[in-house]
Amino acid sequence: MKKFITIIFVVLILIGAVIYEQITINNYLSEIQDMTEELMTITSGKQNIQTEEIKEKVENLKNTWIHHEEVLCIFANHKDMRDLCIEVQKLEGNIEVNQYEDFTASLKVIYHLCNDYHKIMGTSWQNIF
Repeated sequence: MKKFITIIFVVLILIGAVIYEQITINNYLSEIQDMTEELMTITSGKQNIQTEEIKEKVENLKNTWIHHEEVLCIFANHKDMRDLCIEVQKLEGNIEVNQYEDFTASLKVIYHLCNDYHKIMGTSWQNIF
C-alpha cells in the first residue's frame, strides 16, 4: 500500500510540473504574440517605421524575447525557437534601413510562429500525459 501511495504522489507531482510548464509556455508565447500584434497595429499603413515609438516597442519585444528565450528553449525544440529569435532580431535591422515590407513580414512570421507553437506546445491532455 505504501508503494501505491508513493507512485500516486510521484505521478501527481509530475502532472503538476507538466501543467505548470504548459501554462508558462502559453503565457510567454501570448505575451510575445500580443506585443507583435500591437506593433502590427501601430505600423499598419505607415511607410516610415523609423519612429521612436516603434523603436521602443521593438526594443521591448526584443527584451521580452531575451527574458523568455531560455525557459522556452528548455521546454521546446531549439530549432523552432531559433526561427522565432531570427525574426525578432531582423526587426531592428529593418527599422535602421526603413524596410517596411520586410519589417511587417517579420512581424507576421513572429505572430504566426507563436500561434503555431500555441497549438503544438499548448495545454492539452496529450501534452500532459
